[in-house]
Amino acid sequence: MKYFFSLFLFGLLFLSGCASLVSSPTTTEPPAKTTSEITISPESEKLFHQAAKAYGKGEHTKALELADNAISLDKNNYKALSLKGIIIAFDISPDEGISYIEKSLSISPDYTQAFYDMAMAQKLGKYYDSSTTYFKKVIAVDPKNAWSYYGIATNYSDKRDKENTLKYLKSAIHYGGADVISAASAQEHFDWLRNDADFLHLLRP
Repeated sequence: MKYFFSLFLFGLLFLSGCASLVSSPTTTEPPAKTTSEITISPESEKLFHQAAKAYGKGEHTKALELADNAISLDKNNYKALSLKGIIIAFDISPDEGISYIEKSLSISPDYTQAFYDMAMAQKLGKYYDSSTTYFKKVIAVDPKNAWSYYGIATNYSDKRDKENTLKYLKSAIHYGGADVISAASAQEHFDWLRNDADFLHLLRP
């Protein structure tokens, strides 16, 4: 189950102003398994889906409990580990959350949802360059992922890099349309550009 969109809808709350790697295998280690080759126990998988559903509803405490239960049944449930990581990143500590997402990626290095979760967690920690790197990993898999372009735009905006802010915001609007325009029109990330003619031009439908 992908929870990109529910995650970013919640992420919009933090983006408006909240407080505030996987190593390549050596020649002596077997190559990392792809996501499709990793088996998660059915009971653990079921609990993960319940956790993701609860998270999508904003029920973080319930989602975290279900994710923990999923992990207790199968320590290699990379999906539950990544979900636990992003919940902790939002609610407790970005750095602590990042550690769980790193563990998820150590099990399944090509898990796209974990790339997105990591991008968000790194952004929460104000590690903007790393966040951008992970958003770009999502885009490499899903070139039309509007919210990843948008996340990159906010990273560059927080760094006061107008050129790259507008570049990625333009792509976000191209793929996300009115929803992206609405978010960019309201969020504090872009306050320094409110009177900028180029920025205002992008926001015109």
